[in-house]
Amino acid sequence: MLAPTTLTLLLLLLTAQPASAAWETQQSAGFAQARYTDEHYQLTLSCQNSHSNTLNNDTINTLTLTLNATAGNSAQLNGIESLMVWLTLPDGRTDRWPVEVTHEGTRLTGTALVSDFSLYFFQHGQRFQLDAPVARVEFLEGDMMGTGAARLAFKEQCGF
Repeated sequence: MLAPTTLTLLLLLLTAQPASAAWETQQSAGFAQARYTDEHYQLTLSCQNSHSNTLNNDTINTLTLTLNATAGNSAQLNGIESLMVWLTLPDGRTDRWPVEVTHEGTRLTGTALVSDFSLYFFQHGQRFQLDAPVARVEFLEGDMMGTGAARLAFKEQCGF
């Protein structure tokens, strides 16, 4: 018979879940980015203070979205012209960010229009999903741990 501590350790090892990926934030003067990485893709959302636009005297806040594929997964990016970022709050409410993208080698790049409302979902979200609805391809899905720090960095460095 196994000792209680050995049995407890064995049960912990058998029921252990892989560690959740967390969003990583980096910032410098006038620049901030949040990055989420799994074994196949890396999603980066970034802003630069000098990249705010205006339309009819209203400021338009934008984040640059970049999806990088590892060498073995870059073929999935072929033909993708748009992505959708889905953000879900703990109470089930969901926001979506449509992003038109261009394909450049092993990455897709586009611009997401964001507001305080949509960034609230980013900061307080529980889950996110990144997919290409037209192509029916899901690239990433995960939790939103670390997005509060990213939201603060966007506000401090880019003004929104």
